[in-house]
Amino acid sequence: MKAIIKRSAVFAAASLMLAMSVLVPINKASAAVTYNNTTTASFCSSVNSSGLLSVNMSVVGMKTKTTRIAVELYVEKNLVLWIWLRVNIGYPNNVWTDSVNNYYYSDLFSTQLQSTGTYRVTVTYTVSGLGGADDIITGTDTVTY
Repeated sequence: MKAIIKRSAVFAAASLMLAMSVLVPINKASAAVTYNNTTTASFCSSVNSSGLLSVNMSVVGMKTKTTRIAVELYVEKNLVLWIWLRVNIGYPNNVWTDSVNNYYYSDLFSTQLQSTGTYRVTVTYTVSGLGGADDIITGTDTVTY
């Protein structure tokens, strides 16, 4: 019995060390990313008690380089474990799109969620300009209603 507990503890410690060795370098690597046409890009999702999902989006390009910023957004609901289902947000293919011919972008997207659960918002920015190849920046955020 003691051997089984000892093996289990060693296995758990080894699994934790393996996970940390993979996750920490990924985190550090993402901090060192440089872009051709983008200074900063971010978004933040929230849902109120009535189920209104709001997503604040912001991109700041390089004033002398950035010429266009395109945005795609979609929402998925978690059904079970790792299974996500795309939510109808009232746009073709359930993808909301927007774009500006400018170096700065800021907008608020809202949609009413139909039922409680865990939702994942995915936003993709494509930032084009004179600085080189397009910057394609994708992020996800999870909210619970």
